[in-house]
Amino acid sequence: MTKRGSFKRVVRERARETGQRYTQALADLEQINRSPFARTRPFEHGGLKDHLEARYGIRIGSVAPIDDDPVTRPRGSWPGHYPSTLLVRREDGPSWIARVFSSPADQVARVEGDAEILRFLAANGYPAERIAHDEPVSRFGDSGVIVTQFVDGGRPADEHGRSDSAEVAQELGSLLGRLHALPAAPGAVARDGGAEEADGGFYVGRPKQDLAAAMSFLARVEDKVTAEGREKFDWLRDQVEYADDAEGLPEALTHSNFHLWAAVGVPGTLTIVGWAGSGRGPRLPALAWLLRTTAEGNPDNLDAVLRGYRQHVQLSDDELQRLPRILNMRALWLACLDCQMAVNNGDTPALNEGWLHPGSAEYAERLAERVITALNR
Repeated sequence: MTKRGSFKRVVRERARETGQRYTQALADLEQINRSPFARTRPFEHGGLKDHLEARYGIRIGSVAPIDDDPVTRPRGSWPGHYPSTLLVRREDGPSWIARVFSSPADQVARVEGDAEILRFLAANGYPAERIAHDEPVSRFGDSGVIVTQFVDGGRPADEHGRSDSAEVAQELGSLLGRLHALPAAPGAVARDGGAEEADGGFYVGRPKQDLAAAMSFLARVEDKVTAEGREKFDWLRDQVEYADDAEGLPEALTHSNFHLWAAVGVPGTLTIVGWAGSGRGPRLPALAWLLRTTAEGNPDNLDAVLRGYRQHVQLSDDELQRLPRILNMRALWLACLDCQMAVNNGDTPALNEGWLHPGSAEYAERLAERVITALNR
């Protein structure tokens, strides 16, 4: 069979499994193949089903990435967004979520640490996803796998992944404040955390590791950048080199990607998921990312985030002073990832477009002013 014929067979199989038309299944598979995370953590899906059934003595109807099926895809996500986060449809009980950590950088010991943090959160009554078994971590080949309980309700967002709700914004602010107010503890709770781990965990750790990851995104394509794309590339490299890494600021147990998309369930009783990058680190980057993403949806909801957060935590003077630069920290990570993708796809990174551009510093200053004004009321 030719490669083209084999691909058509895969498309037909996907269409049959998801109930999609052939053209939509084709479009989804092409998008999956373009995803920067599609091959970050590869594994054999069929083998995982057999592994989980043998490990836990359960019967499984299907195992597939949660964004694979339009019915289960988180609102605002796309095929290939979460290739190693799988919905496990059990035939003998409620569904589970299985997360597979199979990159060369992933360590089973850190996945065990994820489970330890989830137990700590449960013991302290924090509304995080719950482990699905007393022994939720297993070794699948050289990979670590953790199973958690599936939470119904999906993201508290519209079909585009956005929310205009002040109530949801305040609830997220309160949940982040509760997290940052939890008592210190030994073990995994004290490990370095706060950096994004979706690129395979190569730069997992404190938020400053996001800057190391951002520079690595650029370094991988430096020799491919065209003359037309060099201006944006060089500008981004300068931004990474001189970025604020948040070190020296107050610390807490923190989440690596705390914003609307980390929440699932019903507003008023939301659950926070995705704890692989969690650990102890400066607390401001998580709040800054929540503020920045909230402003993208509705700037008027910044006050609501702060009302919720201040029920549990008061920001220090140093945090307020450094807030403008920290507001752009995760956006810089994303901008460098977008630059890498653009260059690899043969496109030209545009200076004044994307998550970060020369006008972003002024934008962050305005957001910080709004935050400080709200805190002084």
